[in-house]
Amino acid sequence: MDLMMLPEFIKLALFMAAVFISNIVQALTGFAGVMISIPPTILLYGPDMAKAVINAICWLVCAYLMFRNRSFINRKELLRIVVFMLVGMAIGIHLYNVVNQQILVPLYGAIIVGVALKNMIFKQGTSPLPAWIAIPVLLGAGIIHGMFASGGALLVVYLVATFRDKDSFRANVASVWTILNLVLMFNDYQKGLYTPEFFELLALGVIPLAAAVYLGNKIHDMINQKMFNRLTFGLLLAAGSMILI
Repeated sequence: MDLMMLPEFIKLALFMAAVFISNIVQALTGFAGVMISIPPTILLYGPDMAKAVINAICWLVCAYLMFRNRSFINRKELLRIVVFMLVGMAIGIHLYNVVNQQILVPLYGAIIVGVALKNMIFKQGTSPLPAWIAIPVLLGAGIIHGMFASGGALLVVYLVATFRDKDSFRANVASVWTILNLVLMFNDYQKGLYTPEFFELLALGVIPLAAAVYLGNKIHDMINQKMFNRLTFGLLLAAGSMILI
């Protein structure tokens, strides 16, 4: 069934439900909201509109989380992440029409699944990633984000090894997306995607978004570190599996 042919009020209801569910997770962990909300929104409004609206909604959530949890931000680490990812994004944008995506995408998915399973099965180490691993991971996250706007899972691989408590993890991952999503939003603006339909969807999306952020924050405060880690690695596993499928 073509969901784009549904009556408008049903499409809007489904869109608002997707925003609500995905942003409970986004507010709870600081990531994965886009991964959850993009697929149904694409089916409802097409890839260009879905990307533009969900990017803007994600930015609103992340900017709020960044401000609310600013005391947990490691500014030195944040600068390092943003610099390497911006370099990677520039490379990824250039490579988009050069690299064989049929090879790169499954490899990316396999790496994410492997890391998620490792951390779910074995005890996490207590030291951060060494530079010779950390830098390629950050560059790779930027490259994937520049090519497919979905480098978040690989970034989480770096963040889970760097930030050991849930508040620092959430604050810093939200800060990264607050900064980097501005690049994506500027590209969407240049493409002419900020149409009346975009602003209508954004305005309607703010309603379930506010409720989702409130609920996600409540759950974040209620769960312990062990449960937070399980949720994080479960989302990583889901992200990698979706890429492989």
